[in-house]
Amino acid sequence: MPGEIPVSWTLHGEVNSRIFTLTGKGIADLDTGTTEFRLSAAPGFPPGFDPAITQFVCNYPLAGYVAVPAGQVSIRDAVAQKMFVRPRRQITISDAGGELVVRLQALTTMTIEPTGITVINYMSGTSHLPAAVSGVTGEEVLVPGAPGAAVGVAQYQAELENGQVLDGLTVVPYRFDRAGVRVSAVSRAIGNQVCERISATQVTLRATSRWGELTPALTRTAD
Repeated sequence: MPGEIPVSWTLHGEVNSRIFTLTGKGIADLDTGTTEFRLSAAPGFPPGFDPAITQFVCNYPLAGYVAVPAGQVSIRDAVAQKMFVRPRRQITISDAGGELVVRLQALTTMTIEPTGITVINYMSGTSHLPAAVSGVTGEEVLVPGAPGAAVGVAQYQAELENGQVLDGLTVVPYRFDRAGVRVSAVSRAIGNQVCERISATQVTLRATSRWGELTPALTRTAD
């Protein structure tokens, strides 16, 4: 299924004891590794939560599938129709002093059909960002597990509009519906992500990424 694919995207969230939904539609381009969709929040975004963090909290399955593949066996090879995040992935973001600012957990089911991709997320926890997110940089490393499973370990820095830099860690337990497939170990840069505010309740999210071969670690020999 090459080229552009329609995406339907939904998040059911409970953050800071506030219940909200974030829904919308967009496009995923398998040739370029690009996703773009517009989302609307109802009734609105909880205070202390920035929709920009959905890129590196909830969007790993879609981003990982759409990203330009690398390695002998990619996520695309491991998915026929469904990919899951089970158990809940854990997300922590801390300030320079090591104090937790964000602690979230999320489940995802992604379904691929001839008519498009459907992503459904469930997220809960706390988020007390002191300012809006202006940019994120980092890397996700895909670690193969048993056939049909893998773990994504993402480390990143989130820069806020007030100049503060936060450290983030997300651990993503992937489950694939092609149970006999074992994916290759690869890495994906977290960057080229844009969160454009359309209104108080609407945003456009854009991202482009590709997988790359892992560089072997340098070893030091004894003198």
